[in-house]
Amino acid sequence: MPRRASVPDGKSLFFRRDPEIEEKAVSQTRQSAVFLEERQIDWLEDRCREARHDGGKAIRKAAIIRALLDAAMEAPIDLTGLRRDADLIERIRRGLRQI
Repeated sequence: MPRRASVPDGKSLFFRRDPEIEEKAVSQTRQSAVFLEERQIDWLEDRCREARHDGGKAIRKAAIIRALLDAAMEAPIDLTGLRRDADLIERIRRGLRQI
């Protein structure tokens, strides 16, 4: 008699997905080209290595950038009347301190 093929986890007929996972799948993403300085890429790569340290989960640079943006989106960052690029970082810091 031939052997039955095993059914991989999550592939059974009565398998129900975790609602949290389904919600994440619904969130659509779009690709965008962002040019970063070497020091910024080095910082991101250091954070990725840090996450894997001592058996931690590997994460992508894009995940870190998305998390930083999500945190910034919760902050009351006011850019009205911004006159110089040099003022941008100070305004963002001020907004992030308020959360």
